[in-house]
Amino acid sequence: MAVETVGVMSPGDMGSGVGGALKKNGLRVLTSLDGRSDASRKRAAEEGFEDAGSLDELVKQCDLVLSILVPSEAHSFAQNIAEAIVRTDADVAFADCNAVSPETGALIGEVITAAGGKFIDAGIIGGTPRRGATPRFYASGEHAPKLGELDGKGISVPVMDGPIGRASGLKMVYAALTKGTAALYASTLMTAKSLDLYGDLIAELELSQKSTLSEMERIKTVSAQAFRWIGEMEEIAATFSAAGSTPNIHTGAAETFQKIADSSIGHERVDLVDKSRSLEDSITAMLHPAE
Repeated sequence: MAVETVGVMSPGDMGSGVGGALKKNGLRVLTSLDGRSDASRKRAAEEGFEDAGSLDELVKQCDLVLSILVPSEAHSFAQNIAEAIVRTDADVAFADCNAVSPETGALIGEVITAAGGKFIDAGIIGGTPRRGATPRFYASGEHAPKLGELDGKGISVPVMDGPIGRASGLKMVYAALTKGTAALYASTLMTAKSLDLYGDLIAELELSQKSTLSEMERIKTVSAQAFRWIGEMEEIAATFSAAGSTPNIHTGAAETFQKIADSSIGHERVDLVDKSRSLEDSITAMLHPAE
């Protein structure tokens, strides 16, 4: 049966954008707003989501459910979906699109499969459609072609050869580089500021590393993402460890993002971040704990 109705959990910055893009491309998009924040409810309304109410209704009405959450919620949400599948005997596919290690993804797959669901391992690379991007949903595993039906409908879905774990693994090594670099930049600038060497470092970078200095400008808005990236760095560290590489680089990155999340600007979110703030002012704020 072709995918006509898609459930998206939850309507955060990425999830709402993806759901909105699918809606604009002719698909029915549902979510469950039980216990969700006012901000999530607002985004869901803006993007044309229907509220299914309970997870039971979500799995009964959907052909495919996309799990787009912070990593720490991925496994527990899958368990809740599995219980709903058992209660309703729903015939539904479930794509875990979260930034989790292949090992975590495999555990989630076992939970969904044991309940009778069709599990898809997925990894998102790229920005949200809310800001004009077309994210890539890499998909692997036996049921990956089901997610592949959404290709060209506001998102891109490269279906990978091979078993579960390839899509999530690709996401891990990609984010290890991109978000790991963001942690390195932030930590370096925070240390320079603490040593009263910020101006000296910036002056040297202007002479010898102009492209790096330009890239560092993106650190101004990391405060809005840090709380989400802590768990992602921990999952990357676990991925590296399982592959025989040191996890320490990314456990350190997790500590950096934790410090930023606990700072005076750690409460910021994507829609509300102060983009007019200078890089130096952002770094100064990251060094001060929230009151």
